[in-house]
Amino acid sequence: MAEMFPPELLEGEVKSEGERKVFKVLRDSLPAPWQAYHSVSWLTRDPGSGVIDGEMDFVLCHPDVAVLCLEVKGGNIDSVGGAWFTGPAGRQTSIRSPFAQATDHRYALKRNIIDNNIAGSENWLIGEAVVFPDVTVHELVLTPDAARELIIDRSDLRDIEESLQRVVAYHRGAREKRKAPGTDGAKALRQLLAPTVRLRLPLAEEFVDEQAQFVTLTQDQTDALVALRRNRQVAVFGCAGSGKTMLAVEQARHLAETGSRVLFACFNKALAESLAAGAGDSSVTYATFHKLCVDLAKEAGVELPDFGKGKAPSDYFSDVLPDALLEAAGILGPRFDALVIDEAQDFESDWYEILLCLLDDESKANVWLFFDENQRIFGRGFQPPEGFTKTDLVRNCRNTQAIHREVMKHYSGPVTPGVVGPPGRDVEHHQTRDQPAEVARIIERLCGEEEIPPQDIVVLSPHSWDGSRVRRAGAGEYEYTPSKGELGKNVGFSSISGYKGLEAPAVILCELEDLDDDWREQMLYVGISRAQSLCVFVESADEP
Repeated sequence: MAEMFPPELLEGEVKSEGERKVFKVLRDSLPAPWQAYHSVSWLTRDPGSGVIDGEMDFVLCHPDVAVLCLEVKGGNIDSVGGAWFTGPAGRQTSIRSPFAQATDHRYALKRNIIDNNIAGSENWLIGEAVVFPDVTVHELVLTPDAARELIIDRSDLRDIEESLQRVVAYHRGAREKRKAPGTDGAKALRQLLAPTVRLRLPLAEEFVDEQAQFVTLTQDQTDALVALRRNRQVAVFGCAGSGKTMLAVEQARHLAETGSRVLFACFNKALAESLAAGAGDSSVTYATFHKLCVDLAKEAGVELPDFGKGKAPSDYFSDVLPDALLEAAGILGPRFDALVIDEAQDFESDWYEILLCLLDDESKANVWLFFDENQRIFGRGFQPPEGFTKTDLVRNCRNTQAIHREVMKHYSGPVTPGVVGPPGRDVEHHQTRDQPAEVARIIERLCGEEEIPPQDIVVLSPHSWDGSRVRRAGAGEYEYTPSKGELGKNVGFSSISGYKGLEAPAVILCELEDLDDDWREQMLYVGISRAQSLCVFVESADEP
């Protein structure tokens, strides 16, 4: 059978029942290698008239015969004194000669083919015919421009191939120099009239839909948590991506709206700064535990040693600052009515006891703790005290299903969560001997052809800002920034541990090859789970 373009009739392109009949005949009766194109449109430009559009009912092509333009006129047709009419008796409408239309379309098609530089097309045999699928020729009084050989009527459709051969024979002269399009010409015509065009949707567009689903899922989690608000002391457990931080923020805001002064404490500096920046004049205080120690110690006049940036010994954080906060609490007195701790698994038990000293009435205060027991990268063992109502978040609502599956490979918590987010795409794995250059190439691809805004991408490494080779080498035409979401050609960079509690639409993980197995597992769990829609993993290739 002939190859049809489109394969099935598109209802929106059908102008008459006559076209429907002709399409069916061509599809069911015309043999290969004929090709039939329905409702062909084009644009040409005339230097004087400007842009001219055109459309014909059918274009037929046989690589060894010719190209034919078919003008279809269905229904009742009359020719009177050289004029053409259509419609039922008594209500006829004057129309332009269908043969003149067919001739104009043939010339326009030929111009379009030649203008598109199809090799040899200036010598192609291109003809035209008029199809009257509802009438027979003997019912018509033919006008001078209506050669019987160029008409395919209702009876002629019974043997469409023979009818087309008759049309071609009439167009072909005794000294004919025009040629059939040939196999290559037929392929070129197909690409012109029915090109295969794949409009690729960039990842950025897919991200938009996925982000909307994540917001909805997190709202579902929030609604489910409302029932717990009758309890004052609540411990919430969940895997990375289960919405703990968003729920913790929502609970802090809720408590503030009831008139409470709320302390939202966490371990991650970047998370605390991000939340504080978006808080406005909220009565919620967002702070890391250690920053709270420093701020209140200064306010209370408690002296702290000055070691300089990055030079403080470990006991400064584990002992000196907590002791200073305890002393400051005794001087300043209670500051808050409620306490929310995110990343509670990273706190020491005595830090928690010190924070309770900042509450106005511990026995009546709301205390909410949020844990990820699989994310104890600092090796601390704080557990919720006796008397807390415990609940588990059992759904991942941050990551796509594909990323969640990868996260679960590195998860060992007591409750295995499900995922109900969008399907997403597999984690990309790249092996290279030059990680800085490979990461820069990936950034260029994501921001270029995938149209992802640079601020939606973050590069995560186990190493610090100063310690990362990838960061020091730069990102080509883009710039690394430690600030999340900074506009311009800025791509975020952070250590993996410094990005806990945060998330980004696209995450690139790198430089994990020097870690021991346990630490690598922790870094992979935290790092992969930061990616909402796309995760790219870059690792070193083995030397030859």
